[in-house]
Amino acid sequence: MRIARVLASFMAATLVAAACGGGAQPSPSAAPATSAAAKTTAAATTAAPVLTKAMTIVAPAGAGGGYDTTARLIAKIITEDKLYTQTVTVINQPGNGGLTATADLVNNKKGDPYTTMVIGRVALGAQITTKSQVKLSQLTIIARLMGEAELVTVPANSPFNSVNDVIAALKKDINSVKFAGGSAGGIDQELASRFVELAGGNVSTWKGYVAYPGGGEAAAAVIGGQVQVGISGGAEWYPHIQSGKMKALAISSAEAPKSETGSKIKTLKSQGIDIVLLNWRFLTAPPGITPDQLKALQDLATKVHASAGWKDFVQKNDWEDNFTTEGLPAFLDSEEKQLTKTLTDLGMVK
Repeated sequence: MRIARVLASFMAATLVAAACGGGAQPSPSAAPATSAAAKTTAAATTAAPVLTKAMTIVAPAGAGGGYDTTARLIAKIITEDKLYTQTVTVINQPGNGGLTATADLVNNKKGDPYTTMVIGRVALGAQITTKSQVKLSQLTIIARLMGEAELVTVPANSPFNSVNDVIAALKKDINSVKFAGGSAGGIDQELASRFVELAGGNVSTWKGYVAYPGGGEAAAAVIGGQVQVGISGGAEWYPHIQSGKMKALAISSAEAPKSETGSKIKTLKSQGIDIVLLNWRFLTAPPGITPDQLKALQDLATKVHASAGWKDFVQKNDWEDNFTTEGLPAFLDSEEKQLTKTLTDLGMVK
């Protein structure tokens, strides 16, 4: 009985305390612990930037060419739109159709997300024709930036007024017409070779192509009359057409361009020549960067593509907007197989 009375008194006291709320009050030491946990959770939701250092964009050709133009446009937009907190610098590293700079990234910059490079189909052609041990597939592909049609031009005082005039001259002597363009095996030479083929010439014995390390040098050769025909990306040589130093004969897009300058240039197809040929350019990084670093670079490229400055340049220079960050290794593999066959058929790969 005595034990029962003690238990009853204890339970009654407990119920009174609970009714008064005493059991629900946290101890003074619990509050700081809860606050610290909240702070830790908040900090975890604000991730530190993945990229924090100055960045370099490599243009693997001389000044004035398509690589250089694209690299400097990217750097300009990143800087002016404040898309990155650190400085972005462009450097030119010409040589071997873009493979010199590619080899540098592959061999010397592994794991470095702060060195990126603009590279394209021209370099893929050089890789195939030279049977290079360094390959574009070794790079980390960030994004496909754009597509660009090939522009066929002549000096302002040239007797050629159409591509058919050029083909007619080639039929008489395939080596009588000298073409200026980018590196050997690239898209510029590929298009010139197709003209030779249309003229019935044997491209394996053709010696009419002069390769230049950049669009600026090739343009000077055309304007100066050292060659009869120039082939390059349209964006590079529009200013020379606008100034009257060059005459445009054709562009290799499927449809007529929409810009003021481009709309006046006839497509190859409209001249009865069934050729559509586009050059693409990638933004790449060295091998060995982390998935987080790749994602950060893809996000930056996507912001550049979405900018007003990029869209304005695409429209004015008649670029094809085929930007993507998806499926690019498979795309490159497909392009390599197709281009290998084309260059082999043209006699450029033995």
